Order: sequence, then structure tokens, then C-alpha cells
Amino acid sequence: MNKIYSEENRIGTYSCDRNKVAKLSGILQATQEAGRKQMALQKPSYDDLQAEGKALMLSRLDLKIYDTLYFDQPLRVYSWPCESMRATWPRGYAIDRDGERIIEASTQWALVDMETRKVLKADEVDFSNYYMGEYKELYKNKLRIPKDMKLIEAGRHDVSYSDLDYNGHMNNTYYADVLCDHIPELAEGTHRVASFRVHYSKEASLGETLIIMRNKDEDGKYIFKTIKPSGETNIEAEIGITAL
Repeated sequence: MNKIYSEENRIGTYSCDRNKVAKLSGILQATQEAGRKQMALQKPSYDDLQAEGKALMLSRLDLKIYDTLYFDQPLRVYSWPCESMRATWPRGYAIDRDGERIIEASTQWALVDMETRKVLKADEVDFSNYYMGEYKELYKNKLRIPKDMKLIEAGRHDVSYSDLDYNGHMNNTYYADVLCDHIPELAEGTHRVASFRVHYSKEASLGETLIIMRNKDEDGKYIFKTIKPSGETNIEAEIGITAL
């Protein structure tokens, strides 16, 4: 019996662009909500962790979109945790449409003490009730911005109330909207996101202004880095696009 958690879903109006194509942020929210529900069903839930002063923080995400996902199409969304690797908790996601896999994502999370921000060892929480699936690497190498690539400031973003989640900092799915706002082809309605890679380094807090640095590589992928007021790197990301 396949115990991997899955649920039916549809992309709503608020998660689509003017072409009725699913936004990157909407896809991320659908997958991560499935992950939250898997935790709530199999225990410990995310709320259980918070009650113990702990949280799972996303550090890396790789995502591939194989076909265009449109508004209100019937979907099945999957999410499964994987066996821990030292202090890293991997998790996989997938979305099927009409029995065909159209989206895959692999993520890595860190278990963190919410007060001290110290990374905790995997055995400090009992996750034995979770059904563990296999972890799939979508890319051979980790995301790294080439040292010789010059990034140019594309804009700034003020972290406000609407950006925050119940961890008290900018929600990781909202970065997708911030970055996609700086991809002209998406605004023009001629392209959609085909791939997304992101490395989260430092949380963004209420009132901070992030500097958004951008360039384009030889394959046409957009490369981003956002910088905190302290000068620290907030995130590094790569977004691939394809014509509609």
C-alpha cells in the first residue's frame, strides 16, 4: 500500500496570472500546504514542533515544471518526508494532472531552535511515525552563482505585514512573487516559469528592505541575489522560463 500523502487540489484565481497560468508562488503554496497536512496527519505536526520551541526552516528548493498548469485544472498533489541526512531533513513534492507528472520538487529543511536559532540534530524530534519516501535529486550540482557574473540592482522590496507567516519572517513562497516581478517576459504574458532553484541563507524580517540583484545567464535563466540591510545574503535563486 502506498502511504505517501496526497490530496486533490486546483489552482485558484488568486494563484494565476492573466493567461490563467499558475504562478510560481501558487505552485509552491500548493505543495507546501500538502506537506503541512502530511505532518498534521502523521504527527508531529508543525504546531507540535512550535509548541516545543522548534521549527523546520527551508534551506534549499529545486523545482521543475514540465507542462503548463492552468486555472482550475483537477490536480493531485503529493508530499513526502525522506530519511534525514545529518542535520538536514529532505522532502519531496509532486503534482500530477490526469495521471501525468507535471511538477517535481526536492527540498532540504533544517530543524531549528526558534529562540536560539541553533540547528538541531535530527534525533532531537521523534519522526518515526512519518512514512518516508525516496529523495530525488533534480539537479546534479548545487545552485551556485558564478563568481565572474556581475549582478545589477533590479529593485528593492520592503518586507511588510503581508509578507509574514506565523514564523514571524517573510514566507518562503512569497519570494517567488518578488523575483518574478523582475522577469519582463512573465509580465508580458509570453512565457511561464519552467524551473526554480533557491538557496535561503538568512531570514527577512518585518521592516527590512531587500536589495534585489539580477542578471541573465547564457542559457537565458534569470539569476537573483537578495541582500539584507546588514549586507548579508538573504537568498540566491535561479529561474528558468519557457515560451507559451
